[in-house]
Amino acid sequence: MADVYDRWHKSHPKPDETQCSEHKSRTRRMVPTSDHGIGKRWQVRYRDLDSHQRKENFHTRAEADKRAAEVDVEIRSGSYVVPAETKQTLGAYAQRWLDANSVGPTTALRYEATVRNHIVAHLGRRELRSLNKPSVIQGWIRTLQDGGFEVSTIEGIFDILSSILGMAVEDGLLPKNPCKSKSVKLPTATKKKIVPWSLERVRAVIAGLPERFQAGGKLAFGCGLRQGEVFGFAVEDIDFRGGWIHVNRQVRLVGTKPVFALPKGNKIRSVPLSAQLAATLKAHMRQFPPKAITLPWAKPDGEPKTFRLLFVDEKGRAYNRSVFNMGAWKRALVAASVIPPRERGARYLQAAPEHGMHALRHAYASVLLDAGESIKALSEYLGHSDPGFTLRTYTHLLPSSETRTRKAIDDAFTEYRESEAWSAAGPPPNTKCPRGALAA
Repeated sequence: MADVYDRWHKSHPKPDETQCSEHKSRTRRMVPTSDHGIGKRWQVRYRDLDSHQRKENFHTRAEADKRAAEVDVEIRSGSYVVPAETKQTLGAYAQRWLDANSVGPTTALRYEATVRNHIVAHLGRRELRSLNKPSVIQGWIRTLQDGGFEVSTIEGIFDILSSILGMAVEDGLLPKNPCKSKSVKLPTATKKKIVPWSLERVRAVIAGLPERFQAGGKLAFGCGLRQGEVFGFAVEDIDFRGGWIHVNRQVRLVGTKPVFALPKGNKIRSVPLSAQLAATLKAHMRQFPPKAITLPWAKPDGEPKTFRLLFVDEKGRAYNRSVFNMGAWKRALVAASVIPPRERGARYLQAAPEHGMHALRHAYASVLLDAGESIKALSEYLGHSDPGFTLRTYTHLLPSSETRTRKAIDDAFTEYRESEAWSAAGPPPNTKCPRGALAA
């Protein structure tokens, strides 16, 4: 329970102490303390949710009484926050959030850049307590919109801010997360449906890749692997006899440093290996023998790991995603007429955000769905953590049920008409009487 004290006068004065010459009271003797006339007179004292002693000072008794009543309600409801700590800036607290995160090194770099460029840059100097207003969050969202960011980008930035303020709530620094307010609205956009490449385009793009990586393109299409998983694919991941490949790792960039790491979402998985793709991989290994590559595991200073990779660049190194995408992949798109050749004087080829190597993975999914494969099996082969995500991503590619529906109803009507004809004409000539059949 919160109590109000008079800082300027003693609560239990001695009989021989001199009374205050400035203040009088009919109910008690007013003896000045050493703090008389210094600072705010009235003090609210209480113990917080962690039983720590807290003190807050006010100029008037009315202000102190009001705060004492508020504190009692907050402590009973569990919504109390420490006033002094809410004065720290979002920039300082966001750094605490970054330091406390246990995500992988690549995600950590992305979080740090997002916090620095899009959260601290706009809200970093504000005190935490000033963010406890949905209007502040909505204004920040509008700032991001005006900056020309895509809806998906704004959603990602917003999720990080919400996580930071969510931790502040759990730390007792905010009564609630303003990002969760019903009045905070994110911009909406129509989600683009994935349009899978035709098999003709798949073949043309793979044919335009460097000879040493054409089997890598076929592996991406034939097993639905992500680019980094193809780059990290090793001899020990192939089971030719059983007809399986095992997706155990990827090559990824942490900053600019390549490392080996688990597949996305740490989803190690196995994928069926077709006979033709198996023959392709064997032929590739005869022409381009696997090369032992050593990279750190998970982070630049991680433990070195060595694997015999099937696909390395012309200098015998693990493929660098940035170099590959801007070079070999773009040239393959040009060869397949997906994008135009580089214009005279242009430094780079045309951007192709919808035609990255991930398109081969989408083509794999469309082929399997067209063949009648289940969403659950496809989700496992693609390494998705949730079949629901697979369904939401590829539901428009599922074979249409219209033909099956029409056939089922037609079959039902056909059976119905045959039944009516049988009833009108009587039993077929060779049909035995049920009693006779029983007697026999």
